[in-house]
Amino acid sequence: MAVALVLAGPLSLASTAVATPVAESQSISVSENVSVWERSPLTLRTTSEGPTTLAAPQTFINVESAATGDLPLNKRTVTVHERNEPINMSFEPRIGAGTRSLAGDEAQLLAVKLDSAPTTAGANTSDIAASLGDVFANNSNITSSALLDDAEGVGTINEDGELNASYTPESGGAYGFVLVTVDEGDEGLSVSDGNVSVNGDVTVVGVEQAVVQDNASNAERTQNPVNPGDNVTLDVDTEMENESVVHAVMLVRQGELQRQSSTVTVSGDLNENFASDQISVENSFSGVSGVATVGSDTGLEGITLSENQSIPPFGFQGLFGMVLTESESDTDGDVIHASTTVVADDPDASVTVQTLDSWPNGAYQYVHVAVGTESGTINSDTGTVALSPGGGPDNGGGPGNGPGNGGGPPDNAGGPDDDEDEDE
Repeated sequence: MAVALVLAGPLSLASTAVATPVAESQSISVSENVSVWERSPLTLRTTSEGPTTLAAPQTFINVESAATGDLPLNKRTVTVHERNEPINMSFEPRIGAGTRSLAGDEAQLLAVKLDSAPTTAGANTSDIAASLGDVFANNSNITSSALLDDAEGVGTINEDGELNASYTPESGGAYGFVLVTVDEGDEGLSVSDGNVSVNGDVTVVGVEQAVVQDNASNAERTQNPVNPGDNVTLDVDTEMENESVVHAVMLVRQGELQRQSSTVTVSGDLNENFASDQISVENSFSGVSGVATVGSDTGLEGITLSENQSIPPFGFQGLFGMVLTESESDTDGDVIHASTTVVADDPDASVTVQTLDSWPNGAYQYVHVAVGTESGTINSDTGTVALSPGGGPDNGGGPGNGPGNGGGPPDNAGGPDDDEDEDE
């Protein structure tokens, strides 16, 4: 399951010899004192939604060498969280990852802010990746670390194998969370001046990620509804100044993403010779019907539509990457109707996304994400626009400050399943 850490979040894993209180057959060591439970990518999930949220396809992972079968990653929504607002998390038993055997174990939660801002394309997770071994060796691309333990309400895993935690980020960026159990009598993790120390033996039992915005952007439709085949233009205002900004806008038909699924299969042995061609992805949909527009000076103009076709849609980065690399104007079958535009421009700009004549009528959600090219500051917004015959100028609809606020008929598919776990 080591590769699952790369897939499920920004924290990747290098495997070495095994030494851990968890069963040796289910653990990997990343240093002399730190081991990782192979099911840790499945157990820890954020439960709070931020101001920008989008439903996602259900994603499964199947590691053939471990005979796992298809395990759900329990990431049914993706969200951009807000700085100075709590990010709530739950650690609990999941399909394929029972945690009751950890009842009574002392736990600590390490929160790290990663040095690199998340790319709007998300062509791969290495842009915001830091290996767990490097994190604990203080040789990673993290800018800050914080430790939550007894004083912050992160104590002993309860008799049901569950633990709840909350972390409040003070600034925007990409964050990784690592939940560890501490061997009895050991101090475990400590943080001083941003450096992480390990005193005794700890086992990583949960990992998660989150993207946090510094402020909200204001992405206002210039007209609503519009005809299928017309452009959708957003007038965007951000809280950034005096730097170039990469604006990314995705437009997707409401209700389509959460009806789909992706299965990531990992073949062969998981060792130091692991290669990317051991990962394959099978989607329930045949493709993306839409248009991908990538401007110059975004750092993404080298992406071609024939590359990275098997990207699983993890997080906003993965969803943007999926649309960027798979959009085609003549795709048939069971498709997702979505387009995206990525441009470098001023902090306040107009961004246009194309639709196709073949797109069905109905409500479409747009998501805007802006990243400052120098500061890494993140702003975002979301709203809806209606596609219908005879669409004309907007008759008073305001800016989209959340799903469903932009007017237009609602899609019968509704929002994400209420009983599913949430992402990021």
